[in-house]
Amino acid sequence: MSKKLSLPLKIILILFCFGLAGFGYIAHNAWTFVHEPANPKAQAFPVEIPKGSSLQQISSLLYEQDIVSSAFKFELYARFKKTAQNIQAGTFLLSPAWTPKKILTELTTGSGILYKITIREGLPWWETAKLFEEQGYCTAEDFKAVIFDKEFLAKKNIPFESAEGYLYPDTYLLHRPKTMDKETAGKVVNRLVDTFYQKTASLRNSETYREIFQNPKKLNELLTLASIVEKETRLEEERPVVAGVYYNRLKRNMILQADPTVIYGLGQNFKGQLLKKHLQDAKNPYNTYQHAGLPPSPICSPSLSAIRASLEPAEHDYLFFVAKGTGEGHVFSTNLRDHNNAVREYRNSIRRNK
Repeated sequence: MSKKLSLPLKIILILFCFGLAGFGYIAHNAWTFVHEPANPKAQAFPVEIPKGSSLQQISSLLYEQDIVSSAFKFELYARFKKTAQNIQAGTFLLSPAWTPKKILTELTTGSGILYKITIREGLPWWETAKLFEEQGYCTAEDFKAVIFDKEFLAKKNIPFESAEGYLYPDTYLLHRPKTMDKETAGKVVNRLVDTFYQKTASLRNSETYREIFQNPKKLNELLTLASIVEKETRLEEERPVVAGVYYNRLKRNMILQADPTVIYGLGQNFKGQLLKKHLQDAKNPYNTYQHAGLPPSPICSPSLSAIRASLEPAEHDYLFFVAKGTGEGHVFSTNLRDHNNAVREYRNSIRRNK
């Protein structure tokens, strides 16, 4: 014969069952929220998380843009995961088709939207600055201020008057700031310079070239020559040959007569063709038709290919080169007569093509 439960015990048991059911409902509800998206068919779009936003503000923002189905639940979930303080400001690519779990992970560990910008080889600093301004990363004026800032140069171990030569040409993925100022320009230039150091690490640390990179005078000569080689030819296989031509001319105390150096000295307002008056202008310190030796500093920031070519120039007897009339590449000559013939052929080819 079974004993009947007392009324108080029945009440406690009933409350326990209700509590257990309630807990199960809450747990199921929470699990469903965390693992199910607000809208499985939605597309991702940029969402800006303002700097200084509280977790409550961020949760409300996500709810208002239909990224999550409940602001309150997302806030509770972030607090439960103890990651609320790790949510970053910035622009993120988020989707209602993502689970709140994935959204929180993106906001706390993701890098936000990164935009691609390509700095092609051979650009002087002012054209690089213009590109960053046009694509919304920093103003050209702030870019200029940073690359000539003595404190920045000292911090980055650049022993020159500007960072020209260190603004490594490459394709970058960067955040696009809400406002452009000197701080954002500093981040951009810092990234370019850091890439220069990364790309040249094997050369700088090698026993063969370490002395060159540690000697400011030799380093300036290397990067200056490499920048000229960069401007003279896009063909990687030609670069050691072009570097060899300039080494041969320097050894013979011949003026370099490099058009790109003259153009650099004319500055960012130069447009159009190089004229005779430009080549005769001795006031231009970068005029290698009037001044012997290398110009004062790099005329662009060279690639690793151009730097290697200048460290390891091809051994030959060439002293001259001129562009071919058609296609890429150059004709190299050991004497002035052959060079003049090549120049004549180049001009005739240009006329024929016209």
